[in-house]
Order: sequence, then structure tokens, then C-alpha cells
Amino acid sequence: MDRLFNETLRTDTRGGFLVSLLLSSPAVAFVHAPLLVAQTVAGIAIPFATGRFIDALVSGSPAVHPFLTLAALSVASAAVAAFLQRFILRHARKIELKLQNEVLESAMDFAPHELSALSGGELVAKLTRDAFAVGGFVSGLYPRLLAAVVTMFASGFALHSRSTALCIAFVAFIPLAVALFLPFARRFSENSRTVRTRSDQSYITLFDFFRTLPFLRTLDAERRFADSPRDALSALNGGNSATDSLSVAFGALLGAILVVGQVAVLGVAGTFAAKGLIQVGDVVVYQMLFMTAMQSVQGIVSLLPEAAALREAVDSLREALAHPKARKGGHKTGKIESVEFRNVTFAYPGGEPVIKDFSAVFRAGRAVALVGSNGAGKTTLLKLAVGALEPQSGEVLVNGIPMSDIDIGDFRRRIGVVFQDSLVVSGSARDNVTLRDPAVSAAAVENAASASGLDEVARKLSTGFDTRVGTGGQSLSGGECQRLAIARALVRDPNLLVLDEATNHLDAVSRAAFGRLLRKLVPGRIVLVVTHDDAVANLCYEKIFCQIT
Repeated sequence: MDRLFNETLRTDTRGGFLVSLLLSSPAVAFVHAPLLVAQTVAGIAIPFATGRFIDALVSGSPAVHPFLTLAALSVASAAVAAFLQRFILRHARKIELKLQNEVLESAMDFAPHELSALSGGELVAKLTRDAFAVGGFVSGLYPRLLAAVVTMFASGFALHSRSTALCIAFVAFIPLAVALFLPFARRFSENSRTVRTRSDQSYITLFDFFRTLPFLRTLDAERRFADSPRDALSALNGGNSATDSLSVAFGALLGAILVVGQVAVLGVAGTFAAKGLIQVGDVVVYQMLFMTAMQSVQGIVSLLPEAAALREAVDSLREALAHPKARKGGHKTGKIESVEFRNVTFAYPGGEPVIKDFSAVFRAGRAVALVGSNGAGKTTLLKLAVGALEPQSGEVLVNGIPMSDIDIGDFRRRIGVVFQDSLVVSGSARDNVTLRDPAVSAAAVENAASASGLDEVARKLSTGFDTRVGTGGQSLSGGECQRLAIARALVRDPNLLVLDEATNHLDAVSRAAFGRLLRKLVPGRIVLVVTHDDAVANLCYEKIFCQIT
């Protein structure tokens, strides 16, 4: 069933997507749905029981049995409704979580260029707002729609059995209602698309603003940059307000039609009863049946705003699931002996090529320094070498095998990387060094820490390597974060070591120690270094001068 769920989520139809959600939880499709249908049909018996009770009162007949029947039907209907609501809410949360995990798994498989281009704020919106909306379909929209459809047919059939004229009036009302509400459906669809677009922009803008807020505050610039999130939120509020106004007008029209129908049926049935054509109790039966039928149609039509919002949520999630996935080859690389660039060209979206027709071979036992001015493509070359980016043309080969054909997981377990930002993940210092890999031993952590100088940092922490370092390394200095990143790169004993300005935040003593460490690391490894430190560059086997194309 999980396989069906995962595959159908990528279907080209919204309906297939939603059906897959229901089928992913058999209890919803095969337990909840039949019980809901049975409860809805049983609810149609309440008007008849009410009519019999009133007739008994009017005629002076014993009313205890009709009253008990009516009470039993009402209590049973309410009890089953409460059970079904709890049942569907519980399963809707499970489906919602399953959907969120599917999007999360999909994001981890995005092709490198897709992952680098995707805004974190947009992905968070899909995981929260859109997944919650689809979960709301399972818990609210789907049960209401199913109950309304069943009620419409059941009450229509009951009307036909008691009054053909009222049944004809009811059937004639349906196309009239559809014709009246089609313009609203179009407007709701347009508004929902606007709201979704503005909501995405708000998530992206807020995500970026809060990420940079600590830096902006140090320069007293936060209020000037707050204009962007304010504008995004204002635009979103405008879209929501337009939807609210449309919903009010829509609800007023629905209510007016319902009142007109109620008054008309009451007048006709009352006239019939006054002339003795029907019993007094039938007045209530006719009115209740007609109102039940009308309310079911109204219930279906009233779902237009939610259906429009749901459609946008489904489209948003399908966009995430449809992102191109990283190519997964099956070739194990073994020890990495060479990384070769063949006529590689790469450009970031909307820009000119940063690297153009570049060819080179990097072999084990050699350290190569990539030097050049800022923006010349040095860091981009490193990211291409480790598969974090894919070239637009040409290819990168590992041990003579195109990177697209290798087992990328096996390859990445053999590399160590230090990029400029010294990324620190949430968790302890040990988590950051091992990346929570249980196969990394305590001895390996200590050796890597000793080589990088992280051991000196750990001795200052309250619980050593098990001290939590805060989100983004808030409790560490820039130099300490850099040492942590170097230890993380070394702990794997990598075949390919990529160092992007690894000595930037280190003091003079630490830079000298790192230079000596680099000389020890080169034998048996490919070492690619971007550095402005001449002492480090001079330790390398060769220098490749990058220049802006």
C-alpha cells in the first residue's frame, strides 16, 4: 500500500493524488466510508420518525413508541457521528504525516541543481501549509462531500416516495444551483492561486529575513529590511481578504436560496394539510426531507472555497514531488584514485557560465591548489568534484566512470569536505563530527579532533564532545566552527579531501599547524584546495589558476 501511495502521489491528475491518499489508509476507505454512508442514510429516517410522532400527538394515539424510536435514531446518529469524527481525524493525521515524510524524502533526492535553487521557505510551506490542507481534505472535506452526496440521493429518493411534485422541484433546483455558482467557482480558483503564490513568497521572504536578522541588527538595518516581509504579508492579507469577501457573498446567496426553498415548501405543504390532502405530520416530513436534500446540495456547493484551496495545495505538493531527482548509478567506486573533468561547462540559473570547457585530472597522492579572483569558479569546481552540482555540458568522472553512473552514496562516504561557511548542524559537537554515523568510533573522533585542534575546543565545553553547540553553532566562535568542520572532514579518513578556504577563521598558529597537517594528508589522497594562504598553496603539487570567463 505504501508503494501505491508513493507512486500515485506523482500522478498527473489531482483526483488520482487524492484517491491515493484515501487508499493509503484502508481503514478510511473500507471502514469509515461504509459507516458514514450507513449513518447518513439512517439520518433520513429521522424526518419520518418525527412525522409519526407528530401524527400520534395530533390523533391522540399512544406516542411513546414513536418518541422512543425518534430518540433512539437521534442518539445513535449523534454517537456514530462523534465516533466517525474521532476516527477520521486520527487517520487524517497519519496520512498527513505520511505525506510530509514523502515530500521530505523527495527533497533529499532532488537533483543537485534543483536542491541548490529551491528556497528553504518554499519547501517549509509545502511541508506545513500544503500538507495540512491535504490532511484537512481527509478529515473534513472528504467526509462532508461523501455525506452530502449520499444525503442528496437518499433524501431525493425519499421525497419521490412521498411527493413526486416536491421531488421534481428538488431535481430542477440542482442545475439552477450549479449555474448560479459556476462564476463563484472560477473566482475562487483565481483567488486561491493568487493566495498560494503570495503565501509562497511570504514564506520565502520571512525565512530569508529571520536567517539574516542577527546580522542586520548588528548594523541597525533590521527595520529597513523588514519592509520586504511586511510587503509580502500585506499582499497575502489582501488576497485572503478578497477570498473572505467572496465567501461572504457566496454564503449569503446560498442562505437566501435555502430560506426561499424552506418557505415555499412550508407554504405548499401547509396548504395541502389545511385542505386535508395530507396529514399534519407530513408537513414536517416534507419540509425536513426537502431541507435535508437542499442542505446536501448546499453542502456540496459550499465546499467550493475549500476545494479551490485544496487544488492549489495538491498542485504545490505535486510540484515538489515532480522535481527532477538525482541520477543514481550502481557502480561502486572503491578507493577514489582519480577525479577527471572533461570539457565541463557550468552556469548558475540566469547567469553566464562560471566554468567553460574546463578539463583536468586530479590524482591520488597530489594536492592541487585552485587559485584566482573572487567569482572565478573555484568553489564551483569543488562542488562539481563532489557531485553537489551537475555540469550543463561535459562530464565529471570518478576512477574513469561518469559520476552519473556511480553509486553516489558510496562515493560521498569516501570524501571529506570543508566549505567556506563551516556549516554546523543542530546537535552536539560529536554529532557534527560524526554526522550521527554510528559506525564512527570514539577513537576516530578523538584522532580527527586532535589533528584539527578541535580537542582544545572540546576541553572548554561543559560536557566535552557531547555538549550541544546550538543551532548554526551559536555557542562557538568562527575559528571553533572551522576546526569542527575540519575534524568532520578528517574523521572519515577520506580518499578525496576538498578544502574551501579551510584556514580562513584560524589564527596564525592554527594555520601553520594546518599546513603541516596537509602535508601529512596528501599521500594516498586527492586533495583539492581553495586558499588565499600562500603557505598552504605552496604545499600543493600544482596550482590551477581559475579566471572569470
